[in-house]
Amino acid sequence: MVSDGKVYVGTNNGGEYRPKHKGDRGVVLCFDEKTGRFLWQLTREKLPQGRVNDWPEQGICSAPFVEGDRLWVVTNRCELMCLDTEGFYDKENDGPYTDETDAEEQDADIVWVLDMIEEMGVFPHNLATSSPIVVGDLVYILTSNGVDEAHLELPSPRSPSFIAVHKVTGKVVWEDNSPLDTILHGQWSSPAAGVVNGQTQIYMPGGNGWLYALDAKTGEHIWEFDLNPKDSKWELGGRGTRNNIISTPVFFENSVVLGVGQDPEHGEGVGHIYRIDATKKGDVSPTTAENQSNPNSAQIWHWGGVDKDGSLTGEKDNDCFRRTLSTVAIHDGLVYAPDLSGRIHCLDFATGKRYWEADILAAVWGSPMVADGKMFLGDEDGMLSIFAVGKEENKIKEIEFPSSIYSTPTIANGVMFISDRSRLYAISTQ
Repeated sequence: MVSDGKVYVGTNNGGEYRPKHKGDRGVVLCFDEKTGRFLWQLTREKLPQGRVNDWPEQGICSAPFVEGDRLWVVTNRCELMCLDTEGFYDKENDGPYTDETDAEEQDADIVWVLDMIEEMGVFPHNLATSSPIVVGDLVYILTSNGVDEAHLELPSPRSPSFIAVHKVTGKVVWEDNSPLDTILHGQWSSPAAGVVNGQTQIYMPGGNGWLYALDAKTGEHIWEFDLNPKDSKWELGGRGTRNNIISTPVFFENSVVLGVGQDPEHGEGVGHIYRIDATKKGDVSPTTAENQSNPNSAQIWHWGGVDKDGSLTGEKDNDCFRRTLSTVAIHDGLVYAPDLSGRIHCLDFATGKRYWEADILAAVWGSPMVADGKMFLGDEDGMLSIFAVGKEENKIKEIEFPSSIYSTPTIANGVMFISDRSRLYAISTQ
């Protein structure tokens, strides 16, 4: 995240910028945008339960949201936090929270904290990861409530999955536990927002593989859409065909584009991507529970499933779309959608027709970024692939980094910011 001369990165404590903090921690680092000078760090200890709630060495995976001099982020301890972007450099301890253990100049100034484990009974599976969005006076997140270590039970079935919190006070305005006890695994996605016929909708990807559209002010349900075929089945370890949602919805022209996937440790499998009409109401899934066509369906188009011959080979000119972690990029009538296996699909936004597919031969965890007529995408082999945008495949070049790229490039003020597993880079685009 880049804002007002500062760069913010959620990560682990491998850099040990604050020498007083040793070992595994979750941190948010703040750097000067022009020089890369370290400014301050939010530091959070790991949860004592271990990997079931707070996976080792993963740090803070939430992307911060910044507005003015305030930053909101979800920590590895399943806390929604509001921070002062100036840290303690302004010589003030902003409140109401003023009990920081770390309150030196290079520490984070915490404004308020919502502890979702303590206050809501949330049980994050592996890690709390949702990236907040702020619309008006409210902050929206998924709580990351999920299943137990054995992957069999939901320890907190009545804890909320989605919440809206007042951005100034940190008080919960509304909450929703729509998936109830149907959560498949974890809830690692993030919300998005769109305005349809004057009403602001918040799009919450549920842990049961459904996408929910909620009224931004009240949390009232507007519509819900099942992103899996009704005959799909959830099986432990990724052996089944039913998926949850890890990527973030993208709202564009009164519609939402979103793909499904699983924990990348579950490997490749059948995936799906949909464009959904956001103007409808009720259950707008493609089919009903009886597997019959739904006359109220909001599906504009669908891409994915198995190949035409029933296999999952992913060969060119077949229909295969694998599980995805990536948020799509939409530009000039085209949708750029990578899947976990490293295949990039260029689809027509209006019809879902695929124009081309490129295989970059390495797993993709991040998302594409489109700028200046180019599409940028990093992969697990540490390669940044650069394609010309358009209906024909045109790979311009590759840039090799020292280690895996799991992040998404950010471009601001003529500079591309991108991180591999150990470094943050600022690369001029001029």
